[in-house]
This record gives sequence, C-alpha cells and structure tokens, in this order.
Amino acid sequence: MSDSYELVPLAHLYPGMVLADALLDAQGHVLLAEGVSLSEASILSLARHGVGAVPIRRTLSPGQANPAAIHARLDRLFRRNDRDDHADWATGLLRRYVEDYRLRPEVNP
Repeated sequence: MSDSYELVPLAHLYPGMVLADALLDAQGHVLLAEGVSLSEASILSLARHGVGAVPIRRTLSPGQANPAAIHARLDRLFRRNDRDDHADWATGLLRRYVEDYRLRPEVNP
C-alpha cells in the first residue's frame, strides 16, 4: 500500500473514490482489487460484507499543489537566503513554518 492513502469510514465513501489496496473478506478472498474505482453498487456490497473502513488513495484537489511544486516555489521565494546559513536563523525558521503549513495534511474531523 502506498503512503498516500487514508482510511475512510464506509459512511463517508462516495462513487469515484479509488482503492489504495485490495480489500479482503474474513477468509482472505479479494472483494475488490487495488485501484478499483468505487461505484454505488460496490459501496452497498461492502456494507453487506461488514466492511467498516476502506483505504482510499489521496488525490490532490484542484487548489492543492504537489510537494515538488511547493518546494520549488519556496526555493524561489527564499532564493536570497542560504538554507545552511545558521546566522540567518529567522529566515530559516520562517521558511520551515511556511513549508510545514503548505505541506501539512488536511485534518479531517
């Protein structure tokens, strides 16, 4: 299973979500394969099999950039400051805060 997944409760699933890993029943039989796009029928079937939560691939929302793009943008914004210059600790601290803020995963209630 990849690092970019989240365990989504059955009640929060909707058609079009993509499985991050294969789903197995209690006997080890594959219910749905990795990479399958969920449909209304497959979600109902999971409920009948007693599945409580499903590993779903995380996808980037339209307003969300990928990590490489975020690092490239920060390199551009902080281009006049050397990352390894410990004398300029304030700029280094600011960059780390901005980087953490932009890269943090969203918190789901």
